[in-house]
Amino acid sequence: MGNPFRQLARDSVVYGLSTVVQRLLTFLLTPLYTNVLTPAELGDVAQLYSLMALASVLATSGFEQAFMRYWVEDDKRRGVITHAVGGVATVAVLIAGIGAAAAPVIASSLVLSSTRGAALVRLAFAIVALDAVATIPLAMLRMERRAMLFASLRVLSVVVNVAFNILLVSLWQWGVDGVMIAGLVSSLVASLLATPLVLPHIGGSFDRTMLGILLRFGLPTVPASLAAMIVQVADRPILGWLAGGTSVGIYNANYRLAIPMMLAVSVFETAWRPLYLQHASDSDIGTLLARAMRYFIAGATALFTIVTLFIGDVVAIPIGSGHLIGAQYWSGLGVVPIVMAGYIALGLITTMVASILITKRTTLLPLIYGIAALTNVVLNVLLIPLLGYIGAAWATFGAYAVGAVATSFLSRRVLAVPYPWWSIVQAAGICIAVGIVNTLFPQQGMLWVKAVAALAACGGAYWIGRFNATR
Repeated sequence: MGNPFRQLARDSVVYGLSTVVQRLLTFLLTPLYTNVLTPAELGDVAQLYSLMALASVLATSGFEQAFMRYWVEDDKRRGVITHAVGGVATVAVLIAGIGAAAAPVIASSLVLSSTRGAALVRLAFAIVALDAVATIPLAMLRMERRAMLFASLRVLSVVVNVAFNILLVSLWQWGVDGVMIAGLVSSLVASLLATPLVLPHIGGSFDRTMLGILLRFGLPTVPASLAAMIVQVADRPILGWLAGGTSVGIYNANYRLAIPMMLAVSVFETAWRPLYLQHASDSDIGTLLARAMRYFIAGATALFTIVTLFIGDVVAIPIGSGHLIGAQYWSGLGVVPIVMAGYIALGLITTMVASILITKRTTLLPLIYGIAALTNVVLNVLLIPLLGYIGAAWATFGAYAVGAVATSFLSRRVLAVPYPWWSIVQAAGICIAVGIVNTLFPQQGMLWVKAVAALAACGGAYWIGRFNATR
């Protein structure tokens, strides 16, 4: 098999650098929003993006995952891509039309503070449709390992989004409308650039068999993806209903500060999926999966340590007359380490779910993510009245943790993998210790003491990744 981790490393560098650039550019919007928008307005933005996330799952309908799986092994690639593109386009238009018609009802159910709620919802569904159009072309670039072109398109889209946010939100003071219009423009640019990439590959007549193959693989992933998205975004509407839009705004601003861990998981997944699918038939695939998990938890533990200890100092960096993050949002900094811990659990799910996709047991995915989604909703309802937005953060962590346990239980029944469980226990111990120590430090200051604590914890993470290979 050679060393597939060299390929993973090469692709991860490209995907990683581009994703870092994307996330850093996107992160520039957080200081902009927290210094320009009120918490209630930022709450509206969070609600709309939660809606878009759920609608996007329905708009792609599992065609992306099905396309990537059968692009690897099917000689008739023209048929695979033709039916995947056509399927996504059809469903996306349908979803966008339904969303536009139901916009007033949806806006009311989200309890948006803006008087233009229905118009904002329609903009959200237009963005969803445009993003769906670009899904298969971008997936094709990943499977062809054209990482540089993939990365360039993604970065350009984010650049356009940030530029229009600066213009419309900061300079022209268009508020939430400006945020959504900026998103619409960037999605339009991405779809216009990505669509021509697949046109030379499209052709032939309609093949019911091929469409059936894609649907049989892809449709079972829709409930799973929808449930996974519920885990990510259900806390915002529930928090809005139980605690109000201002709490949603504070929570969402601090949730976004967990972006380094989200970034790490995203980079890992982007490069990881094509790798394990391409090596799915190798005899030592179990060893590959186990090593990937150990490397991930080592890196994630180190990242958790650094962000947790220093995030309070970072948000207080002065920018003009304000700070990197508006001071009115600092009360929610306790959200950050809890959400990052949840992302670590999500990374474990990402690693272990490879067993299910390799063996084509996608019918197990709705069960895994359904359990996590149900856990998320129940914990949000129980914890938010007691703890406010901190309760929402713990609900996120709890959902991902339960999902990881469920994934472990089911994945071992379809493919035997020697996962490094002892290393996971050690990593959890380090993260818990860091969280406890962090409560003893002030939000700002004591940098040298924090640095010593960070070096000690990162040393433990390095030991997990480098010297704990046999566990």
